[in-house]
Amino acid sequence: MNVLFILEMVGTAAFAISGALAASRKNMDIFGFCVMALMPAVGGGTLRDLILDRTPVFWVANPVYVAVALAAALAVFLRQFKPGGRMRALVWMDALGLALFAALGTEISLEYGAGPLVAVMLGVATGVAGGMIRDVICNEIPLVLTGDIYATAAFAAGVTYVGADALGIGRDLSLVLAVLTGFAVRAAGIRYNLSLPSFMDKSD
Repeated sequence: MNVLFILEMVGTAAFAISGALAASRKNMDIFGFCVMALMPAVGGGTLRDLILDRTPVFWVANPVYVAVALAAALAVFLRQFKPGGRMRALVWMDALGLALFAALGTEISLEYGAGPLVAVMLGVATGVAGGMIRDVICNEIPLVLTGDIYATAAFAAGVTYVGADALGIGRDLSLVLAVLTGFAVRAAGIRYNLSLPSFMDKSD
């Protein structure tokens, strides 16, 4: 079992848990939990694979991703949470999934011949697209559009991977460094309530 597969499983589980937590906040049934777990777990990677013409897409080629997402949905469905605990857990699971998927998306894109800039952009898309689908279904403003340090963290993960790979550090260590960087940036944004500057002109 290599580092890449482990990170993929952890990322899938983390994003699936975030989706299931979102479902729990909306009091969905078990089917809703499963749907909401799958959206962030496979959504971003599906978009990446379609752009890269990487077929069949990853979860069709290997259904273990779907199995992990459904198991995560069931685990959350059966758990009780303290008041306010679900949102905190959602935010941190989403942060972990974001960092993991941004790094993995960048690595996969480079492997399939994308240039460094395109690979980073596809890494960002891998990290944020599934969460956007989750939030839209839940009638929430997607985290990536709220001004939080979100896509910036995914970008940091992608750039770190490209830089580490260019230095010849090796894939596994490059992935670990990229994940740690992306998660650290997102965690700082959450912990210190950091946000990007917003446009302040209120004139018509």
